[in-house]
Amino acid sequence: MPDPICSAARADPSPAESVSGEAGESGLSVGEPSTGAADSGSATGSATSANTASASATATDADSGGSAASAEGPKFDVGGDTATGGETGVDTEYDGPGSCRQSEEYGAAGGYPAFDDPGYADYLGKQVLFMTSYAYQGNEYELRAIDVSGDPPPPNVNYQAPIWSHPTWTSQTFGGGIFGLTLDSYGNIYIAPSRVYGTTSTPGTIYKVDKDTALVSVFATLPNTGPAFGNINYDCNSETIRVVSHEDCRIYQLDMGGDVVSTFSHGLGDVTIGDANDPGEPDGLFCPLGQRMWAVQSHDGRIYYSVWWEDSGRPNGAEANEIWSVAFDENGIPDPATDQLEATMPALLGTHSNPVSDLSFAATGWMLVSERTMYADNSTSAHQSLTYELQQVNGTWDNVGSTYLVGGPEIPNNAAGGVDHDFAADGYVWMTGDALDFYSPDVVYGVQGTPYGGGGVEISTLIDHDGEVTQQDKTAQGDCEIPIPGDVEPPPPPPEG
Repeated sequence: MPDPICSAARADPSPAESVSGEAGESGLSVGEPSTGAADSGSATGSATSANTASASATATDADSGGSAASAEGPKFDVGGDTATGGETGVDTEYDGPGSCRQSEEYGAAGGYPAFDDPGYADYLGKQVLFMTSYAYQGNEYELRAIDVSGDPPPPNVNYQAPIWSHPTWTSQTFGGGIFGLTLDSYGNIYIAPSRVYGTTSTPGTIYKVDKDTALVSVFATLPNTGPAFGNINYDCNSETIRVVSHEDCRIYQLDMGGDVVSTFSHGLGDVTIGDANDPGEPDGLFCPLGQRMWAVQSHDGRIYYSVWWEDSGRPNGAEANEIWSVAFDENGIPDPATDQLEATMPALLGTHSNPVSDLSFAATGWMLVSERTMYADNSTSAHQSLTYELQQVNGTWDNVGSTYLVGGPEIPNNAAGGVDHDFAADGYVWMTGDALDFYSPDVVYGVQGTPYGGGGVEISTLIDHDGEVTQQDKTAQGDCEIPIPGDVEPPPPPPEG
């Protein structure tokens, strides 16, 4: 049943629900500027460098990383022209095939955007989290940059982090709902429209946010007439984008010009070169559960993805939500013969699980997964989803449990479907969530940062995504990604069995 404390599950809003603006979000920046040691590290204890990746990464370095992306090992092509980004020394250009810095080789978020907008100047060189959301109240911001640098603030209370949005990052620009986002090695952001909450007038459009100007443009148009997409991921080895279609149950691989390189169908077990051209598609309908994917993330020469079998409105006694992987070649094209089941998601309270909408491979080689509470194809709610940690032992991914507890304790199980991490030695895991603080004293819906090792809100940084802490923003939270501002040590490869 939907949570009685908050509102019921959200589906496509009526036109009347999409007109009025939201009080309290009137400018480009929300929250008070950070003080103290904002430049010294992360609000989570991070201390990453704003300098560029070293151009001296060698084939020996690549071979030691353990990637199976190609016979020659991963490509650490980190040279190129330097765009200083003011005084930060941020590299934004890389030359040659492949664009991997060591920090990206195992699936980390990409390069650091160095937007030239004056309002973003204070964010350059700092650790920044990008987050998507849905604007239930008219033409609000749906993409935000949140400054999570500086000393850790007091835990378990709302932290008024500096939050910045370009004037164009609104629901009108994106045509409605967006969820998945990723960054390439240069700092460009890619956004996928979604029907999981609300509606979209551009279901087939993949958007690009320019790393310099922050302006939004159309990156690609795919065959999708209604259901839109799941998540999206940049693979630095092949320099291609992968996005999950909820219309035809395929992962589309796009080159950096926006053209289709290949598609992969989990349900059919096939790969096409170029467009799929499936009979009857697009038909405007969500593709079947069990064939439908959502999360997608490249990692160590494989594409990891989630399979959506069940949700809160459609429990399946025979099948649970899953995580699979498939190997890809040096061009990023998957080999369906290598497809394998990696993990099955446990049922919450012994009844059912909700679909996994995001994956992140963290600094010690473990996998983090975030669920999203769903009741139907495009009907979402909250308080029935978790973030899980998986460890790979002897070649098998074992679920070690919900070590990172989002929200609560008044209302638990508040994962909203986005998860990422930083690379600091004593870093944090960041997760989007509902009811992070529920009237004690604020109403915080947004993003939670929890120290490595796990825990709950009592040791976590809580940030309301729109800076308004008197009203519930239930189900409005989306995905999150943390770009790596400079080169850092790569996470270790998964242990070999």
